[in-house]
Amino acid sequence: MKPYDDRLIFLIAQARQRLFTHLDRVLIEQAGVTTAQAGALFYLMQDDGCLLLELSRGMRLDKSAITRMAARLERKGLIERRPCPRDGRAVRVFLTAAGRRAGDTCLVKVKATNTAIKEDFWPSEIESFSRILQTIIQRFTND
Repeated sequence: MKPYDDRLIFLIAQARQRLFTHLDRVLIEQAGVTTAQAGALFYLMQDDGCLLLELSRGMRLDKSAITRMAARLERKGLIERRPCPRDGRAVRVFLTAAGRRAGDTCLVKVKATNTAIKEDFWPSEIESFSRILQTIIQRFTND
């Protein structure tokens, strides 16, 4: 039996890389967006018309990164950016009908991938793994 590998940072990075490579391929193929762009669509599905700054904070991306992402999504016809009526400097972001359809498609694919991740594991193993990941996230949130 192969001994376990305790290089957790390396393993988490490898798992993240492979997972996002897979998801990027599937989501680009099925909905025309990357995994990160799908995250923006998901956020807007919950808070359509939010400020671009709120989207930036919600996705934990800096202002310039979210501005570039919004421009790409707008060119694809998935979102619209409109000036905020209360503050001319602020921008509100809205899903288009095509953006909502793309978000729905992405949600189906992400849920299927999440189900595939859990295959062959006992519920108790999934619960432990989830608890471990949540603890790591919590432990390093303020850095």
